[in-house]
Amino acid sequence: MREYCIKGIAVHEFGHGLGFVHEQNRFDAPGECQQLKQGTNGDLVLTPYDPRSVMNYCNPKYNNDGMLSTLDIAAVREAYGGPPGKPVGE
Repeated sequence: MREYCIKGIAVHEFGHGLGFVHEQNRFDAPGECQQLKQGTNGDLVLTPYDPRSVMNYCNPKYNNDGMLSTLDIAAVREAYGGPPGKPVGE
């Protein structure tokens, strides 16, 4: 359990290091998730709302088990670029 938590938290915090904010802060987050808002001024939305994001406190699989979702990967590629010709998630 400890390793599971460390991995999930590390991936989440690395997301902050890349400049990503909490998914539940988005304008299009479900109402039950918006109780945890921490401010959104200046946030840039790169993908649709992602319930599976490692950045989402409302993810039922706490930090998505430390695995990036397809939309997490798409956001990283949108912000930083990615290997040309490779589909998202590969």
